[in-house]
Amino acid sequence: MTDDDSSAPDRQRPEALKADQVSDWLSCHPDFFEGREALLASMQISHPQTGGAVSLVERLIATLRARTELAEGQHQALLNAARHHDQQASAMRALVLSLLQAESPDALAQTLTAELGERFGVQHLTVWRQLSNGEWPQPPTHELDDDTDQWLASTLCCANDTLTLDSATSERLLPGASLSDGRCAVIRLALGDRHGYLVLAHPDKAALPWVMAPDNMTWLGEVMSRLLLRTSS
Repeated sequence: MTDDDSSAPDRQRPEALKADQVSDWLSCHPDFFEGREALLASMQISHPQTGGAVSLVERLIATLRARTELAEGQHQALLNAARHHDQQASAMRALVLSLLQAESPDALAQTLTAELGERFGVQHLTVWRQLSNGEWPQPPTHELDDDTDQWLASTLCCANDTLTLDSATSERLLPGASLSDGRCAVIRLALGDRHGYLVLAHPDKAALPWVMAPDNMTWLGEVMSRLLLRTSS
């Protein structure tokens, strides 16, 4: 009987290795390619951009270059975000310094209007507040009557909220403003035994100015509440 006889028992064939097994083995033997540079250079795989065959070393260089470019882009994005935050914080500081110079509630509201327009691009705002007897406010301040007060209380889900604007809402919250679309940020003002609301509006629904973010509105509302109390006394 010869080795080629079909009746001979099947020869034992080596079990095929799976990709995960090869990967695990190479992970446990990182020095495998040391002294086998020719083998490393001869290995061909597809290029991630062109699809053509390149050596493993070239593919590794391309992968590392892509990772480096991604990390540099993320680093630059963080720097840009930090620079933007610093600029906005400086603008907010300058706004508060200007507000501190106001000597009356009307002057305070008018200063706020000018500063928000110049520094943050917010062109539409209203200060709603309950008035003392004999007080005649000037725009952008308006008297907070019972009807407007009840409407705001029922419409807002919290003391600091953002609403989508339409013609009717804009006419109610921003008297005299020619704004029929966009979004507005509303913050309740605590004014001792009275209260009010600060409304800032912007025509862009998607990208609101930095100052209209909830945390910034809360801070601005606290500043305005304290200064309104100070200038009213």
